[in-house]
Amino acid sequence: RAKLVLFSGKTGTACGLGESATGPFYCPGDQQAYIDLAFFNELSRRLGAPGDFAQAYVLAHEIGHHVQNLTGASARVHKAPQSQQKGANGLSVRLELQADCYAGVWAHSTKAQGLIEAGDLEEALTAAAAIGDDTLQRNATGTVRPETFSHGSSAQRAKWFRRGFDSGDPGACDTFSGSL
Repeated sequence: RAKLVLFSGKTGTACGLGESATGPFYCPGDQQAYIDLAFFNELSRRLGAPGDFAQAYVLAHEIGHHVQNLTGASARVHKAPQSQQKGANGLSVRLELQADCYAGVWAHSTKAQGLIEAGDLEEALTAAAAIGDDTLQRNATGTVRPETFSHGSSAQRAKWFRRGFDSGDPGACDTFSGSL
């Protein structure tokens, strides 16, 4: 069972030192998702993705990595040759997009329970787009280099979240077959 660790600044993990600059992450070594509380302020203010459901999307994405840890998807990607892991269509991007899709599956379940409010889906999609590699790179440097992507483009992240949300089926989250 995954656990959530909220921290400020720095914290020790089974994966090494967790820092604010790292952003949210999942550590398979201790099966915990780590979120520096300052990230949610950054998500809202600097990245333009406010709202409780935007935050929930980020948490659900990290728990999606726990699902990948349990299913062995993470281990398969990390054992693959380095040359297959990098870039816009690399395995690491596919792994991240699958976590986005799993976050969408979780969001679908909240909808089925009547917990979604007006605007929640839009908050999650805005957050997914705000943290796409292309948007982050363009904002930081003014250029986009797909060969350096680690999480996928804004459009890809929103697409895969939406796929999980619309289907509610983890089986729809196969990012490793076909095009992204």
